Amino acid sequence: MSANRQFLRAWNYVAYLFPGLHPDGFEDTDSGWPRVLKRFAAEAWRRADTGELADEELYPGDAQWSGLYDRMFPHTADEMERRLALAADYGEGLAA
Repeated sequence: MSANRQFLRAWNYVAYLFPGLHPDGFEDTDSGWPRVLKRFAAEAWRRADTGELADEELYPGDAQWSGLYDRMFPHTADEMERRLALAADYGEGLAA
C-alpha cells in the first residue's frame, strides 16, 4: 500500500471518529481539534497544496457521514441504503 493511500486511510479514520472537526482553521485555538490530531490536518493541507489530495479527499464527507450514522439510532431506510452503499464502495477499495 502506498504512503499516500495509508495517509488517506488514517485521514478518513480521523473524519469518521471526529465528524465535528473541519479541516479549515484547524490551527485556531478554538477549532476543537485535539492537539495530537492537528498534525494530520497539517499534513492533509500540505498534500492538498501540492496536488496529492483532491478536494473530496481533503474534505472526507462520506467518512464523516458514516461516523455520524454509526452513532445514530434508529435509521431510516434511505440512511441504511446509503451506509451500505458507502461500505461497499470503500470496502472494496481498501482491500486493494
